[in-house]
Amino acid sequence: MITTSLTIVSNVPRDVSLSASAVEKIIQHVCKAERIKDAELSFVIINDGRIRTINRNFLRHDYVTDVITFPLEQKQVSAEIYINGQQAKRQAKEHQVSVKNEMTRLVVHGTLHAIGYDDTTPTSKKRMDSIQERYVSELSLNQ
Repeated sequence: MITTSLTIVSNVPRDVSLSASAVEKIIQHVCKAERIKDAELSFVIINDGRIRTINRNFLRHDYVTDVITFPLEQKQVSAEIYINGQQAKRQAKEHQVSVKNEMTRLVVHGTLHAIGYDDTTPTSKKRMDSIQERYVSELSLNQ
């Protein structure tokens, strides 16, 4: 069973939020394609300040980022995923896509990290980006 939750923290622009049902649809699509039957994913939409604090305190990176995924269990796909709504808005503008499209990309990206993909080397990043963009494209076609 795939379960998700979505929390939107204050001080996040309204136009960056996705509905819980939209997040659920994205997760279901990725998990089905990846043949994942059991997953528990929690998404938190936050702002620049909070994601920088999390990045600094837990990953020792002192900068703003777009998404951070914390796997919670080894045997099952279970993670807490933080998405920076302000950064999503900037990236949407930079890449000339809608904010909804960029938020979809970040939900997919965080989910792929939760499943076990990484982007720490050029090869793994290229593979993960390719899979991510395929799912974003498929989801865009289904909207």
